[in-house]
Amino acid sequence: DLSKVDPMYQFSLSYFMKQFEGCLESSEKNDDLEKRIRTIIDYSTENIFKNICRGLFEKDKMLFSFLIAVQIERTAGTITEGEWAFFLKGSGMVTESPQAESPHEWLPMNVWRNLSVLATVPGFASINTSVVNEGAAWKELYTSDNPHSDPLPGKWEGKLSAFQKLCVLRAIREEKLVFGIPQCVEELVGRAFVEFPPFDLSTSFKDSAPTTPIIFILSPGADPAAYLQALAAEKGFSTRLKMLSLGQGQGPIAAELISSAKTMGDWVCLQNCHLAASWMPEMEKILIEMEHEDLHPDFRLWLTSMPTSKFPVSVLQSGLKLTNEPPKGIKANVLRTYLDMTEKTYDSCSKAGPWQKLLFGVAFFHAVVLERRKFGAVGFNIPYEWTQSDISVSIATVRMYLDEQESVPFETLNYIVGDVHYGGRVTDDKDQRCVGSILSKFISADNLEEGHKLTPDGSYKMPDNGDYDHMLAFIRALPKNDNPEVFGLHANANIAFQQKETRSLLNCIIDIQPRTSAGGSGKTPDEIVLDMALDFKNKVPSLLTKAGAHFSTFETTAGGAVNSLGTFLAIEMLKFNKVLVRMSRTLGELQKAIKGLVVMSAELDKMYSSFLFQRVPDLWSDVAYPSLKPLGSWVTDLIERVEFLRKWITDGPPMSFWMPGFFFPQGFCTAVLQTHARKTKIPIDTLTFRTDVIRIEDSSHVTKAPENGVYIHGLFMEGASWHLEDGFIAESRPAQLFWPMPLVWMDPVTLEHAPNADEGGLYKCPLYKTSTRAGVLSTTGHSTNFVMMFYLPSREPQEHWIRRGVALLCQLDD
Repeated sequence: DLSKVDPMYQFSLSYFMKQFEGCLESSEKNDDLEKRIRTIIDYSTENIFKNICRGLFEKDKMLFSFLIAVQIERTAGTITEGEWAFFLKGSGMVTESPQAESPHEWLPMNVWRNLSVLATVPGFASINTSVVNEGAAWKELYTSDNPHSDPLPGKWEGKLSAFQKLCVLRAIREEKLVFGIPQCVEELVGRAFVEFPPFDLSTSFKDSAPTTPIIFILSPGADPAAYLQALAAEKGFSTRLKMLSLGQGQGPIAAELISSAKTMGDWVCLQNCHLAASWMPEMEKILIEMEHEDLHPDFRLWLTSMPTSKFPVSVLQSGLKLTNEPPKGIKANVLRTYLDMTEKTYDSCSKAGPWQKLLFGVAFFHAVVLERRKFGAVGFNIPYEWTQSDISVSIATVRMYLDEQESVPFETLNYIVGDVHYGGRVTDDKDQRCVGSILSKFISADNLEEGHKLTPDGSYKMPDNGDYDHMLAFIRALPKNDNPEVFGLHANANIAFQQKETRSLLNCIIDIQPRTSAGGSGKTPDEIVLDMALDFKNKVPSLLTKAGAHFSTFETTAGGAVNSLGTFLAIEMLKFNKVLVRMSRTLGELQKAIKGLVVMSAELDKMYSSFLFQRVPDLWSDVAYPSLKPLGSWVTDLIERVEFLRKWITDGPPMSFWMPGFFFPQGFCTAVLQTHARKTKIPIDTLTFRTDVIRIEDSSHVTKAPENGVYIHGLFMEGASWHLEDGFIAESRPAQLFWPMPLVWMDPVTLEHAPNADEGGLYKCPLYKTSTRAGVLSTTGHSTNFVMMFYLPSREPQEHWIRRGVALLCQLDD
């Protein structure tokens, strides 16, 4: 199952048998049969867990621990299928009857829905009633910073098991599962399953053999070569370690090295196997033949590779897998940069004062952009793979310019380091803007001042000048845990990070679940999917047609052409009808396939599995608009979109347009500009938008459309909030990640009257279709997820909001 998480996680039955036989030999002996069996089970479980863990990435180790713990408890019957199904899906079932409104103002509707569904699972009866009656206690838990460790209100603390408490956490504060899961694992199977073995090449070497290749699974920024060379020196193999980086034409050389080493007893390290995919079958053949040969006992084969599906499965199954990842955190990354340089390099610049300050600034910037990626789209739209080579060349550039220029060329250094060295890897222009904004904090005249604060609270500041050892001591004294402020982000970014980690973990668990794990409601999977298919079939709206259209909807111009907004609507109708036809057809086919009336094709089988785990089937998403919503919310959202368009058709253009409801909002923007161009006889390529947020929160309160342009509604702001009374962008409220925006007037203006954020007082805010923000690079040079820029009044410099990662979104993920 782990191979579905990463193609390098391959393990064979023979591997487990070998591990188990070793456990039989090394576990404590006992004449009492029951005790002996218990000892073998406990010892082999922990031993095999640790051996497999050393070949897993950090992000997957807790997943593996959790799956072991859950499977043990499910086998024992202490975790029921109903509890497991709720943990996987939450309140995802859309065939449930609608829930009543939330009983408390502080309790979001999605959390109340979760609790209502949880109350139907045996063991949780009346938990929703408890929330109604004991609101104050539940509010305290919901608003707590540590709901995963706080006791549950009333009788529930003593009544529920560790996993049942995890289900409650899943219902009320899903993002805290990243903390709740380790706590649950420790309670179920012990501390050994949450304390992962550190990278230890010497110990792993003891478990190796001449026929067992040792495989380093790489991650960006990690290089195990230094560890291998140190081990070789320790074992007296420094001169007998042959290293070769694979690539085009290197296969025959590698084969010759192996042939020589297996008789001479040397070590061979073949690096970057993922770059020699075509030679992998030949390597697999060599290793299979080696199993039947008389090899020198000292011979060892070391392989390094990034995760790839091209790596031979048989080699992975028989090999000893190890992972080595780069350090995490600001402190660890800055320290790594300094440890990678020599003291001679540190003292090599003629302008020692500015050099030491700028060197620290560049190293700190490198650490920030690397660690900022963990926050997902709020950090960067795309997680770029910056490496040590980027920081090395940037340091060399800074030294060169300081040596050659009389004064410090801050503007030049910002351009070369930000736009060339780091920006050379960036493909999204909004990310490029962010990189430049972050760098400007660290390469600036302010940073040459002693004790200049890098964060508002002063926990990070510029070091005093000193020698190499002084600098290392300063870095080692930096905070261990990184506050979002050091990345320029709001404290809410931690919640976004936890949500991202939790969703990734849940998605991995769902991906490796067999179909039978999706039940839990007392129904078979077939019955669940049949009920859902029938429910969806009844909900699918009728096709959009022009019959009964309002006279103004498709009104023609003096030239006989349909008005631009009418043309846009007609295209939207075609796209939505394509989705509706596909949904109706596949739902009918799925019902027949489950009943055995037609063959269950591979596509229908995927659709079946998607329904069980509340995911939108590929058959639908392939012809639909971008969306990250779960299946139930997706269907509801589709119905609302279709009804909005139907109302536009029958009632004429609305006073305010629901922009997120469109298939292609970029086309809507063009239609609005074209309408204004025809009206004013101004060429469309000289027009752009001025955006004005108006003090109306509810679109139903609009009584008149604007003279020029349109009103739009339905947008959300991420990373900040909106001050309605004074009309400017403001800091986020605590724990509120998204802010519903008031109506916005999109007013077409000529380019010479276009707003200019560089003059101050405005933030140039991007609008995206979904919260991932990333998309495919289109012919316009923008991501297909990007819609347009909004110019929002601000009392902070634009760079502040750029570093905050502030953007507008058309839709949320729930």
